[in-house]
Amino acid sequence: MGELEIFNQELSRLADEAIGLAKTYWASLEERPSFPPTSGKQTTELFSRPWLEQGRGRDVLQDFKLIAEHGRPSAGGFFGYVVGSGEPVGAVGELLAAVLNQNVTSWRSAPAATSIEHAVIGWLAEAIGCAGFSGSLCGGGSAANLMALAMAREAKLPANETETLRRGLTNEVSVAPHPYLKIGRRVGIVHGPLVGTEGILSRKKDQFRVVLSVDLIMRSVAIEVEAAKIEIAN
Repeated sequence: MGELEIFNQELSRLADEAIGLAKTYWASLEERPSFPPTSGKQTTELFSRPWLEQGRGRDVLQDFKLIAEHGRPSAGGFFGYVVGSGEPVGAVGELLAAVLNQNVTSWRSAPAATSIEHAVIGWLAEAIGCAGFSGSLCGGGSAANLMALAMAREAKLPANETETLRRGLTNEVSVAPHPYLKIGRRVGIVHGPLVGTEGILSRKKDQFRVVLSVDLIMRSVAIEVEAAKIEIAN
């Protein structure tokens, strides 16, 4: 067996010992002060250790007690900032989630976890009156806010469009101002045989099209037209 492998029996003993440490800690939470009696100098001396060439084995678990003595207890008596009390049931759930070690990037990578994520997001969306909305679970509020800002920016100013403009300006491509053309708006053709005609702007692939409606025959036609030949209708 390789140096990084471990026998099932030894792994079982380690798991029992770790759970025992957690249970003892949870039982002592009500007695612990909201902030530990420690100092920066103390914690630096205790935990600034040299890098070891050899692993410490199961003895490293005993550091849990020392860390707990010099850490803020995850109990309900601390109201200093956002971090709330740790939920023991949640910790057990995190242990089991870590055991499964799923990479929830796509359904192929984690079929069950991906489906569970979709279900949970559905519950949350429904709870805030956004039934049918979708999204992704994040590891915390900061990551979620950053993702929300990125999605909002992409919706209003897609990165591929700004990158195309940047490359054009960098390479000295001739650029001239032009009225902003938004799909669905009413526009008028200002050059060519159909000058003066108005219709609704649409797009197919990379081509702009102007949809013209003829009331007499109750039909519409779509005509491809260059962006330079259309303007927003008054």
